[in-house]
Amino acid sequence: MKTTFLLFAAVLTLSACSLAPTVPPKAVYDLGPAPAATAAGGALAWRIADVTAPPQLSSEGIAYRLSFQQTQRLEHYRDSLWAAPPPALLTQRLREQLAGTPGCAGKPAALLTVNLDEFEQVFTSPSNSQAVLRLHATLWPAGAGSPVQQHWRVERAAAPDAAGAVRALAQAVDEWTPQLVTWLTASACR
Repeated sequence: MKTTFLLFAAVLTLSACSLAPTVPPKAVYDLGPAPAATAAGGALAWRIADVTAPPQLSSEGIAYRLSFQQTQRLEHYRDSLWAAPPPALLTQRLREQLAGTPGCAGKPAALLTVNLDEFEQVFTSPSNSQAVLRLHATLWPAGAGSPVQQHWRVERAAAPDAAGAVRALAQAVDEWTPQLVTWLTASACR
């Protein structure tokens, strides 16, 4: 009887382990491979400071907002994360993309600062969302001269899930980067 009881207890213990809920692994995302940058060589027209952002954008959480329900509430996907905080991912992408941009003849390198103001998925209904990238950049001349600033807002349609948000935000970054280069080239060498 005692042996039967112990055998029954062992079977129950082992079967309880198989009935325990499994926790799915978290999906970790980055911005993906960068588009091919133009290799130009020569001195850089600017130095690139680390991208800054407000505290709500400085974690690895992938942010979304249900504007059809409560516009003021910022949420994060539970089972999906960025590989690094968005400002760090954007800093890396900028350095990759701007590394080969040539400088201006006879001018020292200016300092480029970028502030990430919005980097989230905004739902207008449960099945309709946009990825929103909003930021501003300042180019600080090395010598005399006033800094120049530019603001951008890029929106991309996004599938209504974390993977859709990541894909659309990465596309928004890659759409914005050439706009930044155009602005920098016009501003740095004037």
